[in-house]
Amino acid sequence: MAQLTVSHVLARLKSGRSLSRAELSHVNLSQQCLDGGDFSGAYLRRAKLQHTSCRAVDFSEATLVLADLSGSNLAGARLTDAVLTQAQLPEANLQGAIARSANLHGANLERVSAQRSRFDGADFRSVSAPQSRFDGASLLAAQLDDANFSQSSFANAHLRNSTWLSATLVGASFAEAELTQAKFHGALLMGANFSEADLLSSELPEADLTGAVLRSAQLDWADLWNAVLMGADLRQTSLYGATLEYANLSGANLSGADLRAANLEKAQLDGVCFDRATVRGALFTDASGLTAEQKQWLRRHGALNVE
Repeated sequence: MAQLTVSHVLARLKSGRSLSRAELSHVNLSQQCLDGGDFSGAYLRRAKLQHTSCRAVDFSEATLVLADLSGSNLAGARLTDAVLTQAQLPEANLQGAIARSANLHGANLERVSAQRSRFDGADFRSVSAPQSRFDGASLLAAQLDDANFSQSSFANAHLRNSTWLSATLVGASFAEAELTQAKFHGALLMGANFSEADLLSSELPEADLTGAVLRSAQLDWADLWNAVLMGADLRQTSLYGATLEYANLSGANLSGADLRAANLEKAQLDGVCFDRATVRGALFTDASGLTAEQKQWLRRHGALNVE
């Protein structure tokens, strides 16, 4: 298939003709207006689309490997099953985009705006996306392992069954997000905000949540084995049946938290605040750092194996 020139592409768009399956590798469409165009299945490897207007463009199943979409406007674009491996999208506008099962492995998404977008089942592994905005977005079952989303916001996002293994999420916000059964094994979550988030049955073993805010979050049956929660804000947090074995909770605030049936075996509890916490049935076998007064209070309120 012959490769189209820039003038041919623009002429087709102007006449309302489709560019589906077109050969457009290395094409330079920077600062052009492609709004509403059909590029479904097009081959755009290494295409240059910097600061290009791509509103409501159909890039479904398109190949955009190593493409440069820096600062482009992709609001409402369709990117379902598109391949954007190692693509450049810093400061791009992806608000309202539909990108189910898109492959963004290793892409640069720094400071993107992707509020209310749909990336269900998408591959974000190893992306660099600090200071990005995914508020209200849907990333159900998305893969975000080894990604960097530090200082990014996923407030009110739908993130059920998503995976964030070894991801860097320092200072990220997940306030009021849906994270049921999400996996954060070994993730760096220092200073992250999970206020009022739904983390039921989530997995955070060996995650670093130093100084994280989890106030009023739902962590029932969550796995926090060997997690670091030093100085974390866990006020009014529900941890019913949660696993906190070997966790470091030094200086954490558990005031008003629900720890019923939680397992804190061998946890580090120096300077922890248990004011008004519910601890009936919680296991404290070989936990360290408790004062004599705290031990007495825990036993009196139904905690088990307080030694």
